[in-house]
Amino acid sequence: MNNSSKRSDLFLPKIVIDLKQSADTGKDRGIDHSSADSRQHIVVCAGYGEKNFPFPDTETLVANALTRLSKIDKESPTDDNGEFASEELEVAEQKISESSELDFDSHNFGLSCRLPDYQMLHGDMKEKLPVEKPRAIIASLPNQVIKVDATLYSASGGLAELLNDGKFYALVAERFDDQTGEVSWARDNMPAKYQPAIESLDNQLVKLREVYLASLPRTLDGLRAHNPGVSEYELLEAAVEALDEELTPIIDILRIWTDSFGQRRSGKYKELDAIVFSVEQAHYLFDGSDPTSSLTAANRSLLKTRVFRTGCVYVARFSKLGPATLPAGPIGAHAFEVPHDERNLIALMLILYMHEFRHDIFHDVEGLGEELVSLLSAKIAKAAKAGDFKLSQKSVKFGNQQLPLLDLIIKFFIDAIGEVDADISGGVLLCGPAYLYNMISTFGAFNSQGKGVFNTERLLRTDSHYQLENNEAGEASLSFFPHPPDYIRAYIVASALDEIGFTTEADECRRLADQGVGVIPEFIEWQPAQDKRLPIIKIAVEDLKAVAPVVAKALIRTPLKSLGGVCAADVMNWTIEREEKAQLLAQLIAADKSDLPQDKGSIHATYVISAATIAYWGLCKSGYQPRSASAIVQKNALKMLDQVRAQFESSNTK
Repeated sequence: MNNSSKRSDLFLPKIVIDLKQSADTGKDRGIDHSSADSRQHIVVCAGYGEKNFPFPDTETLVANALTRLSKIDKESPTDDNGEFASEELEVAEQKISESSELDFDSHNFGLSCRLPDYQMLHGDMKEKLPVEKPRAIIASLPNQVIKVDATLYSASGGLAELLNDGKFYALVAERFDDQTGEVSWARDNMPAKYQPAIESLDNQLVKLREVYLASLPRTLDGLRAHNPGVSEYELLEAAVEALDEELTPIIDILRIWTDSFGQRRSGKYKELDAIVFSVEQAHYLFDGSDPTSSLTAANRSLLKTRVFRTGCVYVARFSKLGPATLPAGPIGAHAFEVPHDERNLIALMLILYMHEFRHDIFHDVEGLGEELVSLLSAKIAKAAKAGDFKLSQKSVKFGNQQLPLLDLIIKFFIDAIGEVDADISGGVLLCGPAYLYNMISTFGAFNSQGKGVFNTERLLRTDSHYQLENNEAGEASLSFFPHPPDYIRAYIVASALDEIGFTTEADECRRLADQGVGVIPEFIEWQPAQDKRLPIIKIAVEDLKAVAPVVAKALIRTPLKSLGGVCAADVMNWTIEREEKAQLLAQLIAADKSDLPQDKGSIHATYVISAATIAYWGLCKSGYQPRSASAIVQKNALKMLDQVRAQFESSNTK
């Protein structure tokens, strides 16, 4: 039965397939939920072309904060008695105060207060007050005249104002002093190359504090004017919460850098040193500074970047997010987000940060993404015309329309270009066959979390999502989510390994992919991301496999204007010689040794990164308990990286 037969109740507009533009070539990307690996894959490119973050002015911030409170109130569901119907909101009320409850009314940013002494009625707002015995309004005059000194009022009133000011300073200090302290430590202790970034970060924090401090009392005034009877504490808490929400994007971004300094200051996160050093070494390979790079000075002079010109300045932090990369932006240091759960096995995860590093390159080298989109479109179309591959059919049914299959496949690859490029030019060309073992086993781990590998039907995903968006002409334009389904992703990596001469390993990649997916599917499916009544798009697995070699060759071998006239393999490539060194290091790691060989020529960080995955795979294959295997790899690979770093720093100080 056709997948659209159950969805006939939905009117489908005419679908357009744009083969000239990919959503993944823009300079800003946010959270992508397409990956079913139990994490959010995040790539944030913030602050391009700006010296500073776009801080709102005080007037705008105050207005937005008050509007936010108003919207929260209007959207809050209530029951017939005017009470919050939501259990979460009831819990939030209870946290505010033991003696009173905070409730947003429906107008003027209002907070109605229900105190225990009386009852505020919602209809005519009449108050039922307790009955008290009347008192004499005017007491008898004293027998003597009391002299009044205005100094008492001046001094008391002045202290009250000063204490009020201090209240706001204290709140700002609670929010930002830790970050400022981390920046101060970094200024005194970090190497000279970090100082411009530290200075920029300090400037951003100063501006953040200024706008927060100026906005807080004005927001409080706005709430106070419309909420008589509500305690100052409750009003202040609401004002702070609203401002925090308004400034959260900037606060969270700045905290990535300040946390990285703070974690370094603590001395408890030595694993981050391995990540920073590894991506620094990848940077040197890319920009031609490393002696093994094939880039000439003439090629490098043609390379145009937006942010990468910042140079080899990297920081990293452990957090609940990631793996992720943030190019320098206004701060002037590239940042990496590292999930806490990777800390005890970071040596095995380093290879994934070669993929993340490549995202920085892809989004920063001017024209690279756009050129690769145009390149893939042309190469796939040309290969089809030449008969290099033959598709199973000419079109795919989408509701009552027929979409050209070749166009759909081209669209899939150009929408996934950022991830495909990172797998090939980041993972395979930097670390060789080790990338296949790491990628497939990591996907298997992600997809089986909570169930276990033996209770998971497929360790590799065979589906993803698509969406429809109106283009400038008002047409419904189709786009695929940027992460390719895991199974096809493995076949793309296999094609890349074939292209650089590792055919045996390429076959192994395909075999492991088939094993991980279980029953090999006939189709890869894309579910609609928006309206679930839209049709499911199905493309035959064999059709996608047939195009994968064309894509791999195009990305690896085609000279690019954006890369100064050279191809990706000219910038960095994995050779048989490098694989031999990685295999030797893997044998040493598996034997619980960490001393680098002194008779094998230069040893680079990428060799150690590759060796770590190979050693872990080999130990598991030989029967080691995975935790024991990981511990052996973690200990010895990190020691090897320390030696590579020491040699590198020594050679650069001579």
